[in-house]
Amino acid sequence: MSRHPDEIYIHHISEACQKIIHRLRGETWTSFEANEEKQDGIIRQMEIIGEASGKVSEAFRQHHPGITWRPMKDLRTILIHGHADVDLEEVWHIATRDVPQLHHQLRAFEQQWEEERE
Repeated sequence: MSRHPDEIYIHHISEACQKIIHRLRGETWTSFEANEEKQDGIIRQMEIIGEASGKVSEAFRQHHPGITWRPMKDLRTILIHGHADVDLEEVWHIATRDVPQLHHQLRAFEQQWEEERE
């Protein structure tokens, strides 16, 4: 059975969340602030989250209003087009506070879809 496009986009977001969580394991704000490569990697994953969240269907977004769809998409725009306006401290807070929560929410969807396919 082929997967619905929303499942694919949710998987992309979840995978990017997982990469952020993994890459920041053991990091502190100070170590993150000093590591430009780490910053670039986290920002890239946030761009992927924002891009994929904008492709999730309106019906799915309306059915799951507890997820901050619009801010994810807006963050992507800032990260891509507003390089000078990127606030690294805000990136850190989103990555360490919001991304794990989002990942938890999306994993629940993925597990449900996996169970439905079995």
